[in-house]
Amino acid sequence: MKQRIFLTGLSGSGKSTVGRRVSELLQWDFVDTDELLSEQYGMPVGQILVEFGEHRFRQIESEVLATTANSECLVIATGGGAVIAESNRTFMLEQGLTVYLETSVGNAWQRVQKQIQQSGKSVERPLVVGSDGQERLQKLFLARKHWYEEAIAHINTDDASPDVVSKQVVAFALTNGCLTASSQPQTTVTLQLGNMFSKAIIEWGGLHRLPEHLKSGGFLRRVFIVTDSDVGYLYSKPILGLLQNADLVPRIFTVPAGEASKSLQSWQQILDWLVEQKAERLEPIIALGGGVIGDLAGFVAATYHRGMPFVQIPTSLLAQVDSAIGGKTGINHPSGKNLIGAYYQPDLIIVDPAFLLSLPERVYLEGWAEIVKYGMILDADLFKLIEDHTSSLHARDAILLTRIITRCIQLKMDVVQRDERDAGLRNILNYGHTFGHALEVSTDYGTWLHGEAVSIGMEVAAHIAVAKGLLSKELAFRQHEVLRMLHLPLRCPGIDTSAVLENMLRDKKVRAGQMRWILPTRIGYAEIYDDVPLTLIQESVAKVCSEE
Repeated sequence: MKQRIFLTGLSGSGKSTVGRRVSELLQWDFVDTDELLSEQYGMPVGQILVEFGEHRFRQIESEVLATTANSECLVIATGGGAVIAESNRTFMLEQGLTVYLETSVGNAWQRVQKQIQQSGKSVERPLVVGSDGQERLQKLFLARKHWYEEAIAHINTDDASPDVVSKQVVAFALTNGCLTASSQPQTTVTLQLGNMFSKAIIEWGGLHRLPEHLKSGGFLRRVFIVTDSDVGYLYSKPILGLLQNADLVPRIFTVPAGEASKSLQSWQQILDWLVEQKAERLEPIIALGGGVIGDLAGFVAATYHRGMPFVQIPTSLLAQVDSAIGGKTGINHPSGKNLIGAYYQPDLIIVDPAFLLSLPERVYLEGWAEIVKYGMILDADLFKLIEDHTSSLHARDAILLTRIITRCIQLKMDVVQRDERDAGLRNILNYGHTFGHALEVSTDYGTWLHGEAVSIGMEVAAHIAVAKGLLSKELAFRQHEVLRMLHLPLRCPGIDTSAVLENMLRDKKVRAGQMRWILPTRIGYAEIYDDVPLTLIQESVAKVCSEE
């Protein structure tokens, strides 16, 4: 599909407000056809209608719509009556994605009244002016409703903020192939463990190919999707439509968003749902979400029927570069993170970096902690790339993001290929996690996002490495500065250090009562140490937990 989005709907549905926000998210241009008409004729669009008459006005409106859509990477807010002409409706369906912003007539009327009051000109809305304006708006709606509904995507704007509606528009654009970038070819990275293959397919805007990827994997009918309330609100409807249009039969289970859902209770609820659905052993479990959903759904896939096919669709940066790769699944125990779980490799990982366009800023940024981790322990060139391009990373640059995500997946798969079950080398991937996991547990998983906790944990580990003479102060400072420039936390003032230390002793990596620390000796290389004095650990933890 061409890279254009046409927003249609009744006056007052929010087309202009939502359109501007969508253009910001996608970094596309925005055009409001009413505003363009007004600029060309030097008068409000309502006055143009009055002076030229509706027949001529609609002709002009069609001409402006056709001229506007000459370029791509464009979001277009159309006039409320643009759908009247069949030629306009056909043009929009052929030239991009048409999105109908639904709203009740009552809400639309309130918004229109507010706009008229702000402009002070009744001619702004001549078709609904007068004491019977709402009744006239109702008649317009009933006359146009079936034309609006010809749009590919329908989004209700009554109960959601413009920001949320904008992200829903992006979700439909993604599932309809609007965001595929010709400059970003599809890349495949494969992990082989004996006779088992785990394949990651990375493509910016490639989510619309999900049905063909599933079918090529032998999944031809029912698929069982696990997601959370935040991701589901944006993506459930467009993904269900995508799969149903390809003759697949999707079923979806939604858990509350947040770390608390990585629990025995959620695991049990999903198992009960699968039993009720009579899910069969060869039907896949699909994780649609971030690290929490990937870990939870993966543990379900590992345990139901003693193992079902498993597909990861990671929607967060952290999941795309780390948690969705390598087969670690699990749930939390009140006394520790990921204490219950299994190694269970996904058959397929669909990585679409364009998901990151709709991520909240804080959730996007936390993923960079895991990427900095890879640079510190495995790849000095990757670290330098991050160091040199932080401004582009904040802007969510498509080319750079896809390149970095692909590199992280290659790095992790290489480590997992050599050590799937943490017998040695794979332990280095826990750089920053010894303290990070303990911090999450100590705050009941409710204060710090995982990447934020890991960021602080890397500061603890770097301090220990410097104190032991393993890492220079200069290199530790470079790590500190990269994390700071990525707006990641470096300290957690006010945390009870004794509680954190106690939780660190419950970590899975503890051996014979000794904490195991992953410590860098230079950028791009780290080793495992179990001889770190307790006093040094206490000093390093106290440093990040202090008020200054």
